[in-house]
Amino acid sequence: MFEPNWASPPGDTISRLAAAGHVSVHDLAERIGCEEDVFSGIMEGRVAIGDEIADALSAELGASRQFWIERYNQFLGDKVRISSSGPAETLSTWGQSFPAKALRQLGWLPKGSRGERLSKDILDFFGCDSIRDWNERYSSGIGQVAFRTSFAFEADEMATLAWLRVGEVQTESLTLAKFSKNSFKNRLPDLRKLCAQKHPELFFPKLQKACAELGVGLVSSKAPTGCRASGATWMSAKGNPIIMLSFRYLSEDHFWFTFFHEAAHVVLHGTDHISVDGSDPSPLGASVFEDEADTFAQDALVPADLRNEILSAIPTRPHVRRIARKAGVTPGIIVGQLQKFGVLQPHQFNELKRRYKWDGDTTLPVLSQPRK
Repeated sequence: MFEPNWASPPGDTISRLAAAGHVSVHDLAERIGCEEDVFSGIMEGRVAIGDEIADALSAELGASRQFWIERYNQFLGDKVRISSSGPAETLSTWGQSFPAKALRQLGWLPKGSRGERLSKDILDFFGCDSIRDWNERYSSGIGQVAFRTSFAFEADEMATLAWLRVGEVQTESLTLAKFSKNSFKNRLPDLRKLCAQKHPELFFPKLQKACAELGVGLVSSKAPTGCRASGATWMSAKGNPIIMLSFRYLSEDHFWFTFFHEAAHVVLHGTDHISVDGSDPSPLGASVFEDEADTFAQDALVPADLRNEILSAIPTRPHVRRIARKAGVTPGIIVGQLQKFGVLQPHQFNELKRRYKWDGDTTLPVLSQPRK
């Protein structure tokens, strides 16, 4: 389990959930019935979150009383650990917190390194000169997002960070125009047309080029074992949004839904974000932001009137193909939408989907052979 060199106060979670619910921190303090200085203390971790405060937070933001109490206790525990830790971790032990085997399998680390050599190889992978340099770079921004996301989903924080690092490196080779939110949003319906192309090695470079012309970096990579991310968005140092995709599940419907879901976070929210599959035991899973991004992606792929038409009909393969032609997408994408809404079971009509597979290149998969 990765132990970061920072302590995240309860206010980090409170602010995120308040923003997701479109509630200002000032209004939240009034709803809870706290004076400004007391609420500030809660946010900063100076005021203990006991039963009464935890119940108030639960009523306004969701999650259980126990979640908020444990959130405060986690902050206290991190503070104690940081203050009592030694002056610095040694190179001989630092690298042991990383999933070295998974990173070697993807060719991201040299084979056979151990101890100090392993730690140095990992620092090189992250482009850092020292453990202190790594801590400073990844104790904020996308590093904190990776930690909090993995904490919520019981995933491997270091595997997630390694995946994001591959995206950072790929981004360095992109030439990006100045970002225009409106231009990017207006261009998205045209980008949907690329789903007609079967092969990732054909459609992905075109999608990447179109995004770059609008100031958005688009990169992809296979995720290492322990990283459950489907996609991520963050802002580069130059002010350009970056979208990273993992081709998780290796199916066209999932890929395109994830792309438009991440695009929604760029145009609607503008915050660092990681999409993780599975049920979320934290209140972040019910975020209004996620619901908005899902709706945006659904509308981007299949206009609402066509979606209502197919949802209200008995699904047949000819009907799926007809709606796909009208929407300008593939039948597989329509099948994915029907499965998402529960009209089709996960195993139904899957032969209409295009599937991908990893074949040597860890940045892009290839089209699988069609079923016979």
